[in-house]
Parts: sequence; C-alpha cells; structure tokens
Amino acid sequence: MYAMKLVEADRGTALRASFTQEERLSAGRHVHLQNNVLTFGCLVEGTLDTGRLRQAYLALRQRHESLRLVFPRRPGGGADAAELRAPGDAGFHVVDAGSDDPAVGLRRARALVAEAAEVPFDLANGPLVRLLCVRISPALHVVGCVVDHIVVDGESCRIMAEDLFRLYAADTADTAALPAVGTQFLDFAHSERLHLRGPTLDRLLSYWRRKLDGVGAIPSSHLRDPAVGDAARPVSSRRLLVRRATIEPASCGRLRQAARGHRVTLTAVFAAALKDAVRRRRLALGMNPDQAGDVAVMGSIGNRHRDGLRHSVGYFATPCVLRTDLRDAPPFTELVRRETGTLLGTLRHQELPHALMTRELDPERYGVRHRGDLGAVPEYVNFDVSEAGSGWSFADETLRVTMIRIPRNEVPRGGVRLLVRDERDRLLVELRTDDSRFGPRWADSFLADCLAPVKEFTEKAA
Repeated sequence: MYAMKLVEADRGTALRASFTQEERLSAGRHVHLQNNVLTFGCLVEGTLDTGRLRQAYLALRQRHESLRLVFPRRPGGGADAAELRAPGDAGFHVVDAGSDDPAVGLRRARALVAEAAEVPFDLANGPLVRLLCVRISPALHVVGCVVDHIVVDGESCRIMAEDLFRLYAADTADTAALPAVGTQFLDFAHSERLHLRGPTLDRLLSYWRRKLDGVGAIPSSHLRDPAVGDAARPVSSRRLLVRRATIEPASCGRLRQAARGHRVTLTAVFAAALKDAVRRRRLALGMNPDQAGDVAVMGSIGNRHRDGLRHSVGYFATPCVLRTDLRDAPPFTELVRRETGTLLGTLRHQELPHALMTRELDPERYGVRHRGDLGAVPEYVNFDVSEAGSGWSFADETLRVTMIRIPRNEVPRGGVRLLVRDERDRLLVELRTDDSRFGPRWADSFLADCLAPVKEFTEKAA
C-alpha cells in the first residue's frame, strides 16, 4: 500500500528538489534535449485580450509553485537545491504569425512554438516556462506553452491549459472558482525524502531488485534494423520518424468491450502487444527463445492516485520498468493477463521513483538518459498510454479554446517509443523511432506487428 504521509516543506529553509529532479541536475544540468521539454498548444477562436492573458499567466504562476522553481548551484552543496522565485511575467511573449491565410498562419504559429522549445532553459535562473501568444488574425490565435520537463509532467500540461483560460475568463484570480490545489510539488518532494528511508526504502528496493535482476534499470531492447546496420552514427544525424494508426470509434468501442470482458485495461492490451512484437523481432534476429522472451520496456507512472494531487502541477510522474515473461510464447489473452499482473505490481510499488531505484540498484546507469553523450544511452523501448489533453476544450461568451499538437523533432532517447493516445471515442497509436537506427520499412512493419494482436483480440470478443 502507498503509505507516504504528506508533510509541508518549510519555505523558510533550504528547499530540495525531488529524487527525479536531482538525477537530471546531477547528470545533465546543462544538456538541452527535446525530450526534456514539454509543449502544448491552444487554438483560440474569438477576440483575445493579450493584456488579460498576461495577467492570467501571472496568476497561473502564483497558483502553481512548480512554475516558479529554479535550481541554483549552491557553493559546496549537492545537486538537489531548489528555490522559489516571484511570479513575474518573464517568459510571456506576443508575436505575429505574419500571414493572411489562416492555414498558413496556423502552420507558422505551430512552428514558432516549436522553435521556442529549441531554446535551452537556464535551470539555475529560470524562468522554466514560456508562454507564446501567436496572432494569426484578430479572431484567431495560438497560445503555446513551452516548459522544462524538470518542473512538470504530461498531466500538468492539461491542468495548466485549463487553469490558464479559467483565470483569463474570470474578473480576477479570486473569482476564477478554480478547485483548490491540495498539495504543492515542493511538499510532495519533501514528503518523498522523509518517507523513502529505513525499512520502507529497504522493502521497496527488495521488490525492484528482484524485478530488475538480469535486465537493469534501463533494459536493453536488443532490437536492430538489419537494413540500417550497426555502424555508429553521429548524434547530429538523429531524426524523428513517426508512423501513426487510428482505431476509429466502432473498433474502439469493441476493443473497450473486449477489455472489459477480460477484466483488463487498454494499457495491458497494448503493452502485451508491444512486448509480443519485441519478442518476435528478437527471435528473427537470432536470439534464443529464453533470451527473446524475457521482455522489459520502460514505461511511465502518473503517480497521481491521491485526491490531493488531482489539480497540482509538478513532476509527479516517474519512469518505470515493465518486465514480463513471454518465454513460453503464451496465447495473447494469457499474455494480457500476465501484463496485468506486471502493471499491478508496478503500481503497488510506485512510491520508489526510478531515479532513486537506479542510484541504489544500478548506479552505472544513474543519469545516463540525461547526459550529453547520447551515444552512451542504452537502446531501449519506451511505452506510454496518455489521456493528457484528450477531449479538453474551453468556451465562454467570447472565446472557444481547443488543444492542438505542436510537432517537434523529439527523437526517442532509447530509439523506439510506442505511444497510445486515448481520445475517448478513438485511439491514436503512434510509433516514434530514431531513423538513424530504424528505417521506414522497419517502423511500418513493427507498428503492424503491434496492432495485429490487438485487432485479433477485438475480433475474437465480438
């Protein structure tokens, strides 16, 4: 059971970063990667008052302390120093898309937000958030937000967008009728350090020591594309390759019904499909069944099961290792059942962040994902199911706001990432690869391999 007691940090004393933040600060404070930046965009239809938006931005930073965090270097101190700054409007920008054509203007607006994500953040001095109001026409804007991942997670982006426009629509921040922020992230980080020590830490380390035995804290994918070869390629040649598929409403409904019938989640279904595809690719590369069937991928835990964190902004999420035994090549329904057990075990032990787990159990890989030498990063598979932003919109008497995607060259650090976006009535399945390691034909066939058992699982339940 998750038994961490939330204890408020004393703002009058030296503040400390979380274990997850500390790993980034110790290994990659000055390394700028697109993986360490989160963005979201809001298409705003209607007359937008930029002065009022600026005030909403100030109120947003006042409401959520994480948006005012910086991480200074203290003489003689460690890498875990954190500090709160006053909520000034630094980072707020108003720019023009420079086009009379709305379609062209929208493309340019997205590009301007993506360009803002290319500019490195100064973790020591901040601000670590940028808000761009891009004018396309008097009645059409894109409000894009770029924020360093060290202070927020994916779910925080949806909360920020919702709060920003509620604050904009209110006469003052006091009249915005926003739900209370139960826990600020600094209090969570403080509580985490108090909790994860002694017998509690030993118990959690014991579980993860067993789960990571033989694969480590960043499990190797053992995947390669024979058409690309093994020759080392410079980091500068890394480009994002994306392949997408959509499970439309009718099929999506049947898939959800099939999952309910088997008492499993969509996360378990897609994780099982991904791991089966990895196993089959390993066999094709010549690995023996025992090696090929011991499949571990990197996932992510939202870490927001407490009611007090529902409306909080911060970096609560943590990477995790999802390891499942497929050595006997089980039928897919059995594999989904096993994957459900893997996910439940991970959730029961989620209070140990991956950074602390790695530092204690696999110190050679501590911080490796944040270092500047990307060639030293192990090749691994990353898997995520995301609901962030799905179905969110805002409207009042003058505005209609919908979230839009901001395309960026965010190459997966481990080489392969499968992302499932749950949009309620449909599912978007996206495979992202590093095209210096995995080419287009490999990506097409691998995505097809991931989708095939999901389709069969759906049809059998019909």
